[in-house]
Amino acid sequence: MQLPQVGTNPHWTGYACGLCGRAHPVDHRGFVCADCGDEGILDATYDHAAIRDGLPDGDPFPARGRPDLWRYAALLPLRPEAPHACWSLGDTPLHAPHRLREHLGLPHLLLKDDTALPSASLKDRATAVAMADCARLGVSHVAAASTGNAAASLAVLAARAGVRTTIFVPAAAPRAKLAQLELHGAEVRRIDGTYDEAFDLSVRETREHGWYSRNCAYNPLLVEGKKTCGLEIAHALDFRAPDAVFVPTGDGCIVSSTAKAFHELVEVGRLDRVPAVFGVQAAGAAPLCLAWREAGARAAALTPREVLAAVAPVAPATIADSIGVGVPRNRLKAWKYVARSGGGFLAVEDEAIREAIRLLARLAGVWAEPSGAAGFAGLMQARAQGLIGPHDKVVALVTGHGLKDPLAAVQT
Repeated sequence: MQLPQVGTNPHWTGYACGLCGRAHPVDHRGFVCADCGDEGILDATYDHAAIRDGLPDGDPFPARGRPDLWRYAALLPLRPEAPHACWSLGDTPLHAPHRLREHLGLPHLLLKDDTALPSASLKDRATAVAMADCARLGVSHVAAASTGNAAASLAVLAARAGVRTTIFVPAAAPRAKLAQLELHGAEVRRIDGTYDEAFDLSVRETREHGWYSRNCAYNPLLVEGKKTCGLEIAHALDFRAPDAVFVPTGDGCIVSSTAKAFHELVEVGRLDRVPAVFGVQAAGAAPLCLAWREAGARAAALTPREVLAAVAPVAPATIADSIGVGVPRNRLKAWKYVARSGGGFLAVEDEAIREAIRLLARLAGVWAEPSGAAGFAGLMQARAQGLIGPHDKVVALVTGHGLKDPLAAVQT
């Protein structure tokens, strides 16, 4: 079946390199900066003044029969002409977990529950944009590297679209996640190595074969899809910013996209301030947090090249496989948007993640995988450290369902 036509946002102006700042046009096909290569991760840019002038009064993003992520098309690069199961998703719950609030003494705690998405993780937001871009470009083969969630998302939504997929996974990927890939017809290439090695191989193979890349830390359009999580949070709060948002962080795509969403809402006049956004890493895979601590008071002022030098690779060792990243590929974008928000990077021990899984399940009825619970673990740590107050409105992103890694529940 042929997919619906997909157009582009007339106010999408292209891309800017996060390292050198060079502008690239909308039709740039190299994924990364033409001058800086793989270190030059691009960021999609927009004419925010034109978008601001075009937004309607009242609700700036009316559903108009489409209560999915495409209601935010004004702040997205692509515009599908019709709904389709491979890209029509979003609008996930923002829970007010009363028992959990009472237990923690945080009466304004909220949980953004993206376990409700088709493949049970936030990664579907990026894959929806990937499927739309494949339809726009006429591409029929997509590749990705993943510890599991991005791969599962690609397998599920590509099956709906009729797009071939090749997925590179590290040896440590949980068996339950691999089963989801194979069941949906993906070609799975298991790498005897780490996620970082799988990522490098997928980039080489994508270039060699001319495949479309669903690596979010490489393809700048995909971060725009993840941005809709932050847009939905603001929308659900009637465009009154929370005080802080806590985001599980590996490559840096989700935390950068979430912070970018709030920044852009300020740019288009729909939010008065940006909340403090915190990227939460597992202590056994925390290169961003380690660099942030080392930089101290200078962290927010580091130049992109200083950030590259500061974020040193680590050997990941954590139960949270989806954020077990030794070399965060989107570190420049993550650092930039987190620093601008007034937030920072935190690291939580595996035992804190296990406790977060238990509390989310028993007091909120939300079953999170280890990576999905890391944001909430970071929120609890931030409360203990005095980074947030008892009456702050705080949001934790729950990014992946516990069924992704059921053995982790047994170990808690």
